[in-house]
Amino acid sequence: MQRKIGFVLTVLVLVILVLAGCANQATGPSEQKDVVSSTPGEIKSSKDSLLWGVNAEAASLDPSTSKDSVTHMMMFQLYDALVKEAPGDFNTLVPGLATKWEFNEDNTEVTFYLREGVKFHNGDIMTADDVYFSLTRSLESSYSSAISQAIDRFEKVDEMTVKCVLKYPYGPILDVMTNMTYGIVSKRAVEEAAAAGIDFARNPCGTGAYKMVEWRSGDALVLERFDDYYDRPAYIKNLTYKLVPDAASGAIALEDGTLDVYYIISDSDNAYMKGLEQIDYVECAGVGLHHITFNVTDGIFTDKRLRQAVAYALNRSDIIIGGAEGLGEVANCLAPTSVFGYVDDFEWYEQDLEQAKALLAEAGYPDGFEVVFSMQGSDTYMKPAEVVQDQLRKIGIIVTFDKMERAAFLEDVGGNRNFVASLRMINATVRDADSVLTRRFHSNMLGGGNNYSGYSNPEVDSLIEQARTSSDQKERLGLYRQVYHILKEDVPLLPLFSGSVTMFFNAELKNVYAHPVYRYAVSAMYFAE
Repeated sequence: MQRKIGFVLTVLVLVILVLAGCANQATGPSEQKDVVSSTPGEIKSSKDSLLWGVNAEAASLDPSTSKDSVTHMMMFQLYDALVKEAPGDFNTLVPGLATKWEFNEDNTEVTFYLREGVKFHNGDIMTADDVYFSLTRSLESSYSSAISQAIDRFEKVDEMTVKCVLKYPYGPILDVMTNMTYGIVSKRAVEEAAAAGIDFARNPCGTGAYKMVEWRSGDALVLERFDDYYDRPAYIKNLTYKLVPDAASGAIALEDGTLDVYYIISDSDNAYMKGLEQIDYVECAGVGLHHITFNVTDGIFTDKRLRQAVAYALNRSDIIIGGAEGLGEVANCLAPTSVFGYVDDFEWYEQDLEQAKALLAEAGYPDGFEVVFSMQGSDTYMKPAEVVQDQLRKIGIIVTFDKMERAAFLEDVGGNRNFVASLRMINATVRDADSVLTRRFHSNMLGGGNNYSGYSNPEVDSLIEQARTSSDQKERLGLYRQVYHILKEDVPLLPLFSGSVTMFFNAELKNVYAHPVYRYAVSAMYFAE
């Protein structure tokens, strides 16, 4: 699937960013019609209020001081970025607060031309000062570090133009600019809040389709339609994010109609909820990659034949069924299946127990061996790990688990690399294979919770760098394919599966779309008559 970029690049349309394997599927009793381009007044919602259950409160409604998924889901209604995804089609990037953008000849600068007449929730008109202030403020924040490595600085060019200056050409830069970390705030509102001793994080002021009315700690975040929204006023006037920490309670409230939406239904309730007539759902592949990491510099798995033996021993489809309630998609290369850079036709090891045993014998372990997997103790990791444990027993590898609290795991396993093997998940913070490949395999990322396998290969480093800096998407895919072939031979990590994102909602709610990182365009939703 080609990821399309809807913008003016000089006079050409530049088609970039393949996003494979993440189709939007409307699966309820009625087809959902894309009404994003409808004229104001054409759609009437039969209800004025939408009650959306969430399992956690927002951490902060300031783009520069937040990065968790549930917070960004709420912020997505309050703020706009310079670049955005077409609602219902996250494969297409279109103008947001920038009407167009241009790259310079060596792709190290992106100039953004701003939309005129955009209003903030306080009535101010957005200018380049607001945009430069917002972008620089977020760039300087530690919260943006995972997505901002390629950005050197932002510059104000004139009253309606800003520029992003890169340290090096970076293929996924436009996807970075869709992130709510780079949502645009009112400079005056931030400065006035600081002067008055008011926490801007709890008194947000953006340009989004909804504005905040009230934040009741421990209860709800109440939003209201912003009638001066530059694009089109939302169809539903009132949007409330209701705190329901217990997923089972959220599912019950959705089933009995108390809630219209709940984020996130537990995997164990998934099949039951799909069978309810009053509930509809949409789903797509997520941005997480479940994988096994081997310590390749210390311990028994320094021998790659043993790593290959593990790869041959596993049936990853059965791991999804037994360890993830069947909710996932086998990943055949070391990237989430929904991001650019995942290669659909790449072939990983198929289960072959005899080949696995042959490799064990060749490495000097004909009867297998015992090994400890260092694990975070939650079901997210332990359930698939227990299926892996059962499958490896068949070739004589006896796995036991050292279950650890998250903080201890991150320090001992991620930071100190004190482990032999571990099953965990990595999320693509930028929806591009570079996000995973750089952190997990580049030599510059050794230790510190990133490249914690200890893998170092100059050829892989070079290929990752070439792919990251190329603006030719076909070339980038070819480079990633080369990386995957080397990693398949060396097996420092073993890809298992990408999880899926399923969104359940009141069947009367229409124009609902799945999204791998929960960017739901509530302004496009409406209740059917």
